Amino acid sequence: DKDINKDEPSSSTSSLNSIRVVRAENNMISFESNANLSIQVQFPAFLMKAIPGASKEKSEKTGGDSLRKVLEDDCPVALEAFRQEYVRWLES
Repeated sequence: DKDINKDEPSSSTSSLNSIRVVRAENNMISFESNANLSIQVQFPAFLMKAIPGASKEKSEKTGGDSLRKVLEDDCPVALEAFRQEYVRWLES
């Protein structure tokens, strides 16, 4: 990417979330969410050298673990809110 200044921090995020209805045997339905998330963070290489013990692999693992924890905490709350709004819509 020649338009990106390699000395300047930058980031980009993209996501795709598909939700589908899954019918159960007891005449109930559930929603299944399948999400893909991509995050790209770019910063000057000297920052990795300035942090003792830092490596690309360690940074990716730590960042991935942190992101996974946030998603595990937030996704159930968002899906429950979706479910409540769907039930409210059905009852209206």
